[in-house]
Amino acid sequence: MSKAIGKRNRQNPFDYRFAESFSIEGIRDPMVNNSYYFSAHGEEMSLFARLGRRAGVDEAWFALFIGGELYSLKQETFPSGQSPVVVEKNGDRWGVSFHGLLNESDQVAFDATFVATQKPVDFTSDMPAERMAAGIANEKWSRAFFGELQNVSGQCHYEQEGVLEGQMVLNGRTYRFQLPCVRDHSFGRRDWNYMNNHLWLMAVSPSLQFNYSMVSYPVMTVLEVGNCRDEDGQRYLRRADLDLRQVSFGTVPRELSLNVDLDDGRRMHVLSKPLAGVTYHFQNGQYVLHENVAEFVIDGKNCRGIMEIGFNGDRSRYFNQKDLKNIKR
Repeated sequence: MSKAIGKRNRQNPFDYRFAESFSIEGIRDPMVNNSYYFSAHGEEMSLFARLGRRAGVDEAWFALFIGGELYSLKQETFPSGQSPVVVEKNGDRWGVSFHGLLNESDQVAFDATFVATQKPVDFTSDMPAERMAAGIANEKWSRAFFGELQNVSGQCHYEQEGVLEGQMVLNGRTYRFQLPCVRDHSFGRRDWNYMNNHLWLMAVSPSLQFNYSMVSYPVMTVLEVGNCRDEDGQRYLRRADLDLRQVSFGTVPRELSLNVDLDDGRRMHVLSKPLAGVTYHFQNGQYVLHENVAEFVIDGKNCRGIMEIGFNGDRSRYFNQKDLKNIKR
């Protein structure tokens, strides 16, 4: 299976130019999503912003964690074109802005530009083929099974590391910033109710960027991928030993600890603790997502990032109720 997936990935390389120019203009299917996400973190300030475009509606997130306080946009959706979160492509750069209220009465004017410092990482073609093969190995194979796999592979999802630089005015006080940042872009058909549960750990600093992503679908109980960029370059996750029971209760864990094995033979220890977060609701509560600013210790290096965890409204669907001790990983 690994060989077959690897061959398919080589025959269908990631098309960065097409992905960067994707638009939902003219698309009427409400399940088709075009989502832009930015997550930037430093010692004194963290922020995340998301603009998810669908037919007739914009999903908008904006949150700042500064001075130990969390400021977040309370309204989750807006009519198309009316989101206070604005994302615009300007050549090879991306502009991100927000002007409006956070919490109930905190006035913010935020304007920033994302400049890439690394090549994009595609979650399909760049990840070791054995990651998808391991997920497939847990399931019973049939013609119907392989047909349903299209529900998983129908999304394009990639990330890119860079710097987010700009200025904001928060309650009359001006802040100028230059923060390490990860830009995430996904598009295609996304039915949040098709997901059982998921976890995303992402940390970023000038010297390191780490990602671990785990998702459970009805067709595939566990799919795990990841990557890490440090002074040795970009490496990809071969396997992880996270105790999946820690993320099977429908709540945000107080901390998560795991080891990850990379494709250069290294093993890294990762510890993550959430600091503050916002809860988002999709498709009338069919899926609930908790986006948390988190602190990390990665092989002894301190940094900040995101602990994102989500759950289907139907608790009986978590990991398809399988015995997690017997999952092939």
